[in-house]
Amino acid sequence: MATLQGHGLSVDLPAGWDGRITRRPVDPMPPEVRPFAAASGRDMTESTHTVAHLANFPLPEQRGDFGSGAVEIMRPGDVLVVLLEYDPDSTKTALFATKGMPRQLDPSAFSAYGLQHALPGQGGAQWFFQEAGRAWCLYVVLGDLAGRSTLVATVERMLAAIRIDPQATRWSA
Repeated sequence: MATLQGHGLSVDLPAGWDGRITRRPVDPMPPEVRPFAAASGRDMTESTHTVAHLANFPLPEQRGDFGSGAVEIMRPGDVLVVLLEYDPDSTKTALFATKGMPRQLDPSAFSAYGLQHALPGQGGAQWFFQEAGRAWCLYVVLGDLAGRSTLVATVERMLAAIRIDPQATRWSA
């Protein structure tokens, strides 16, 4: 079992699992835009936050935040767990009112309609929550919606291995 750590997240990956914890690089503000941003009095910098991709299959190097690039290669026994962090101020909104990451999932929550984009046989679901003062979306894709009870048990074992710590770093570039 390998421990994956980064950006205030850690997870004990079981044998056969792959995972990445990253932050998208921030595009610097072009010099020609800086005077307009300063004159407006608004912070025009882009925020970037933590994203974790955890899967029981090899992840491709190129992946979108919600797993595009990975979901297309999933087979029926595969699962993809995505944790995507939002701006800390989001913890004050109703969407992120739930305290603590869900660790027990209802298999009936998964459907083809829960996917970012529908792929034959797959099912997905997402939950918004806050933990350790941080706002998150948990997005899970199952490679076989018909086998969701078994696959959800696999996902729950992974969720039990995730730890979220408070993050005291700067959130914007």
